[in-house]
Amino acid sequence: MTYAVEFNPTITEIFINGLPNDTPLLDVGCKSKDDDLGVHTLKVGERFDFSFHQNFWGDTHFYCNFTWGPKHNDFDVFYKGKSPCRFKFFKSDIFCYWLMKDSGIYFARTKTPNPSPDNFRFVYPWL
Repeated sequence: MTYAVEFNPTITEIFINGLPNDTPLLDVGCKSKDDDLGVHTLKVGERFDFSFHQNFWGDTHFYCNFTWGPKHNDFDVFYKGKSPCRFKFFKSDIFCYWLMKDSGIYFARTKTPNPSPDNFRFVYPWL
């Protein structure tokens, strides 16, 4: 498989509700300085995703908040040097997966869709 080298590849953030059945729904709210993507309520197994391109200055910044019943967390999902899905001069499109589980929030970054479960690593606890 080959990948085309792009000047400004597409970055796709994917949020997956991997929480147990019969538990509260997951609310995901994401925004940047310029865009408010709203709050998306996900049932178990559902996902929300959005795609964007890094801006010319290299300071594109998206942050999200996550609420699951009384538990929550918020953090940068894309920002230079400050998040697992940070800018690293991507040479091809990149997919950043965030999997919400009862044990915490897990992350995987891949060049192709649908990562293996082995690609995910724990990154944040629920607060």
